[in-house]
Amino acid sequence: MRRAQAGAVVGMLLGVVALMPTNTWASSIIDFSQVDYSQDGLLAVSNSEWGEFHITYDQSSSLEWLNVVANPGSGDQSWIVQNHPLLPSGLTGTSEFSSTNYFDLGVPRGTDISSLNVHIEVSATPLSAPPIGAAQTIEVGTSQNIINNGVPSGVTTLNAPSGIPINWSAPFTGLQANAHTGMPNVVQEKNFCGPGAAANSLHWLSSTYKFDVGETLETTQAELAGNMENANDGNWDDKEVQGKLQFIIEHQLPLEVHYTGGVMLPTKGNFEAPNGNGTARNDGAINWDWLQDQMKKGQDVELMTNTHWVVLDGFLSWDNIHLISYRDDPFQKGAATTDAQKDLINDRHVWTYFADGFVNIGNGNEKLQAAVAESPIVPEPSSLLLLGAGLLGLVSWQRQRRTKST
Repeated sequence: MRRAQAGAVVGMLLGVVALMPTNTWASSIIDFSQVDYSQDGLLAVSNSEWGEFHITYDQSSSLEWLNVVANPGSGDQSWIVQNHPLLPSGLTGTSEFSSTNYFDLGVPRGTDISSLNVHIEVSATPLSAPPIGAAQTIEVGTSQNIINNGVPSGVTTLNAPSGIPINWSAPFTGLQANAHTGMPNVVQEKNFCGPGAAANSLHWLSSTYKFDVGETLETTQAELAGNMENANDGNWDDKEVQGKLQFIIEHQLPLEVHYTGGVMLPTKGNFEAPNGNGTARNDGAINWDWLQDQMKKGQDVELMTNTHWVVLDGFLSWDNIHLISYRDDPFQKGAATTDAQKDLINDRHVWTYFADGFVNIGNGNEKLQAAVAESPIVPEPSSLLLLGAGLLGLVSWQRQRRTKST
């Protein structure tokens, strides 16, 4: 079971009942993998310095945190997973949940890691110092992801992995949390991260606000790719917004588009679609308050770095610490995606950080370049007053009609 083929991660899960200190974790399943990377369908990086952590767990009624320390009690002790959120059932509306995180294995690229000597601990609050406890040897398998290049920047290499740039000693007060329950995760074709993130967003909004997109998730992705002029070669932020505006108009959806940041999108003034399909509002520079507010309002948010697009599906924030959860397809194999890979994509919720405008959404620490949101259109206050007056008039007319008829 040491070296698994791509997509066999689900079959490699290791039960860690003995490692978990509370009853919350009686049915938890966890695995650690060293990541190989492919590019253009070929193996590009074997035995990378990256690890991928994945856990499926029965949720409790409160938020908890999973911590994993390598070589516990030694001079070589280091974090592998620090404060990975374990969401409560009240936030997600489910009883079982899966989540993922990338981490630095601490070895040079090309070093084959077959096992790790670790201590695993669940805490009620985030930990700033490594926990002390008994060591356990865990097996490390292999997963294979892509080097994300769904944005045509010319960047095709992995950034060096880095620890989460967070001051975990900050007081754990004023926690805010949000989860977009039911956010789909479409199987993507090569470099379809932009259309895929947009398709996930539109179908989640459709389900949440009860309007009909009129087609499948996969069909929406293909249509959006055409709108975005993405011929399996990626797309920038202007094409993302252009494609969404066109889809919204052609399907008569009650949505408007707005954004922050921008590379090809204008950073001053609004974006006017060159194909005449509408306008997207520019909300200024990227900042945490905007991202958080859109999520809390029940709007979708897609993020773009110089290499990748993802869709947000949750956040945790307190005392200037910001964690985000996103969905994407780490394989991008389209029709060639295996059933095991489809299972992993379906369960995939990846946690990372937002710190000083930087995120890690698969290619290492990168600047967040743009964020795009869709808002359900609601009547203006004056329209609501007119609607109210019309309803009152209808009620009055009905009463008069009943009086005359009697």
